[in-house]
Formats: sequence, structure tokens, C-alpha cells
Amino acid sequence: MARLILKGVTKRFGGLVAVDNFSAEFAPGEVCAVIGPNGSGKTTLLNVISGLYPPDAGEVRVDGERVDRLGPIKIAARGVVRTFQIPKVFKNMTVRENLLTVAAADHRTGSLRRVAGEVDQALAAVGLEALASSPARTLSGGQTMLLQLAQAFLHRPVKLVLLDEPFAGVSPAIKDLIFGLINRINRDHGATILLVSHEMSTVRALASRVLVMASGRLIADGPLDAVAADPAVIDAYLGQPL
Repeated sequence: MARLILKGVTKRFGGLVAVDNFSAEFAPGEVCAVIGPNGSGKTTLLNVISGLYPPDAGEVRVDGERVDRLGPIKIAARGVVRTFQIPKVFKNMTVRENLLTVAAADHRTGSLRRVAGEVDQALAAVGLEALASSPARTLSGGQTMLLQLAQAFLHRPVKLVLLDEPFAGVSPAIKDLIFGLINRINRDHGATILLVSHEMSTVRALASRVLVMASGRLIADGPLDAVAADPAVIDAYLGQPL
């Protein structure tokens, strides 16, 4: 069974069709990248999958269940994790309090001591344990992205991870750490990864499959070398072969 099925997904904002009849299927454990020019609909697609925007047409299914009418809280409860290009954190809380809030919102039934232990493990996994008591507002952009990824380590279950430009504007050291964390979530949880990124070197290293969007439509789907040689992709996005 496919982990994620998108069938004719369309999202409009007034007269603008941001996602236009998008259809694709993604297998459990698959690592895929979505690329395309700015304004091509990549982030809007993630917003529809995660329930932030309801589609105007089409269906979104996770493990066979239709989820596009459920809303973000119920979709998250089915194992869908989302990060944002502009990270969403509680800036006046400490780093640890941010994760404790996430754990509490996850409605887990374990004791507070157990949840706190899981939070400490997540902080250690992303290398933020030394900053656990620091206000989240003091984190760099890259560290804030790590905090978002720590939330993925707390989530139960983790079936689908949607990553919106996780490497944008971060230092090389943090970029390497994020790269390893994505691979770890994929390996340890068998999670399907859907990555939006403009960094072709990272896309090549991480993703076995690349989907290309332009003007809201899916114009190519396959291995990076194949889609990069597609004249439609060169014309719409790359400008020249990779």
C-alpha cells in the first residue's frame, strides 16, 4: 500500500491556481524531493498535505485513509510531521519547554517523567542538549530548524515527514547534522520523506526520486539525472542541464 496518495489535488487562491491537478503516489520509506522555481506551488502542496489548507479539489490519502477533510491536528495524529522554512517556535519558552509543549499536545498517555525523558533524548539527538534551558528566541536559524526536527523525534507515530527548505541559510556544520537526522528518521521509523529544496547537491545525495513543479503543475517525476535532462524542466527551472 502507498504511504501517501495525491489524486488531482488542486488549491486556488482567488484566480491563482497554486496547485493544479497534482497526482502522485509515494511508497513507505521513500525519500523524495520536490523542486521547482519560486512560486511553483511546492510549499502550498505541503500545506495541503498537512491540512493547513483544504484542497479545492482532489484527495489526499495516508495509508489508504482519506485525510484531506480532517484538519492539521487529526492529520498529525496519523503520523504526519511538518517543518517550516520559517520555523514556528514559542520564542519566549526555553528550548526544552518547546518540546515539552509538543509532547503534551501529542496526547501521549505516559507519565510526565517518561515524556521528559523522551524530550531529553530528542534534544540529544539533534545536538541541542546544551541549550535546553535557553530561550528559543536566542537560537540561530539553523538551531531553530534542529528544534523543529527534534519534534519529529517526539512524534508517535512517524509515517510521513514534510520538510520545507530545511537547509536554507544554515551553516555547513548544521547542514551536515540535518542531513544525518533526515536519514536517521527515515531509517529508524521507516518514514516517507518529502523534501522541498533548491539545493541540488543535497537533493542528489538524499532523494532517490525527484518531482518537479512549475506553475502549480507536476511536470516531471523520476531520478534526478532523468528529470534534469528533461527539456521542460530545463526551460522552467534549471536553465541548463546539471
